[in-house]
Amino acid sequence: MKKIKTLSMYLPQFHKVEENEKWWGTGFTEWTTVRAAEPLFIGHEQPIKPLNSNYYDLLKKETMEWQVSLMKQYGIDGQCFYHYYFKDGKKILEKPAENLLEWKDIDMPFCFCWANGRWARTWSNFRGNSWADKFEKKGELDDDGILIEQRYGREKEWKIHFEYLLPFFKDERYIKINGMPVFLIYSPTIIPCLPQMIDYWNQLAIEESFPKIYFIGMNSNRCINGLDALILFAPHMVWRLEDPIKGIHMIDYQNMWENINNTELIDGCKTYYCGVANLDDTPRRGRHDGVVFKNFSMEKFYEGMYNIYRRSIEEENEFVFINAWNEWGEGMQLEPDEKYGYKKLETVYKAQKNAFRDGIDKQQAIEISASRKIMERSANYIITTKCFDQWMSLREKNINIVDYLSKYHIKHIAIYGYGMLAKHLLVELDETDIIVDYIIDKSNRRDSLKYKVVNLEEKFAKVDAVIVTIVDEFDSIYKALKERVESPIFSLFEIISELP
Repeated sequence: MKKIKTLSMYLPQFHKVEENEKWWGTGFTEWTTVRAAEPLFIGHEQPIKPLNSNYYDLLKKETMEWQVSLMKQYGIDGQCFYHYYFKDGKKILEKPAENLLEWKDIDMPFCFCWANGRWARTWSNFRGNSWADKFEKKGELDDDGILIEQRYGREKEWKIHFEYLLPFFKDERYIKINGMPVFLIYSPTIIPCLPQMIDYWNQLAIEESFPKIYFIGMNSNRCINGLDALILFAPHMVWRLEDPIKGIHMIDYQNMWENINNTELIDGCKTYYCGVANLDDTPRRGRHDGVVFKNFSMEKFYEGMYNIYRRSIEEENEFVFINAWNEWGEGMQLEPDEKYGYKKLETVYKAQKNAFRDGIDKQQAIEISASRKIMERSANYIITTKCFDQWMSLREKNINIVDYLSKYHIKHIAIYGYGMLAKHLLVELDETDIIVDYIIDKSNRRDSLKYKVVNLEEKFAKVDAVIVTIVDEFDSIYKALKERVESPIFSLFEIISELP
């Protein structure tokens, strides 16, 4: 029976950065929200305090040395650092990982999770609560509340990002599967160019003597072309929010674990499992959007972790994930606190040890498999709707798709799919310098269009770009097209998303 590595999610926000001080005030770190928390209902245990008032600074080497000693004592095999990388290579909270790269004597195995969304004020509760004025600096931010914008770019930007990651990938402590650096993507479904980016990064990885990169997606209930695996990420993918009480959502802790144990992802995609060591994000979200576990107990935490270790043994998984090592602002920390001391770490170690001792036999595996439910797909056309909404917002600002095409010197295009979005695209491109050479579509409605239509079996003439307008199915279309066309392939959603 092979060893399963236990990896915990790691938040690098426990140190001062210029941006946080600008947005929230001098000296702001994650500890600021933790210290300022207050009880919001009877029995609400806030603020949560670290054991021995250990409000550490992640830029200090002794902090990471202390964390490594805990990891080794309690069976945590590695940390999954959140990696914040944005438009034009903007980074934030990158120093702890960069310091670790320099501190070769700190034996902390690690990998990255790219937190690839934009940063907005909705991340925290510093608006609309009783103590926000102590932190918020008014009048210095855009009205839309966007703190750091996200754009993914194309090959030039992808290469710069890869080159930043490369020294980490080459580090002996970086976590790998069969020589492949493990790289998590927090929200893969919002990256319109994901299949092309993964293909390109894998080419660069091979040039650097890696077999490829091992991509793991999070927060998705469907396989996406290019991803090697998914995580059933808890609690967000498996919680059932109850009606809020005075603005706060409550979740039954036992119900969350039952959802984890009875659910698997669709499409036969390799699935890793994730446990949660409690939850209370009111220090961040406040009274109006906070989420709190009810009926938490250490016994339930043990049982839940034991079960996902057993399940991971059965499926021969390489990893079990825990959310999280140090999410103090969300009440999900494994690190010792005043109430529980080291009990959460002790519980993980005990569950891991007992699961491997007990093993699993074939009959148990059959019974477990038969009891699971298949997670249903999200409703169709979610990306189509989002794409169209963003497109109309751009039109209202007189921003046109031609601006993007001109940026990449694209003049001759083919359009894949003649549906709703394609019809609107043709109208927008009409009477511009962009030439639609042909439309790829299985329809026979050739005579009704002024454009040449080719079916899927015909040979595709070379153009500057193929634009796929069936955006909800882009990843599978890209997979089918990339070996048949010499031209770059774009999702219409990618183009819309990259416009300012």
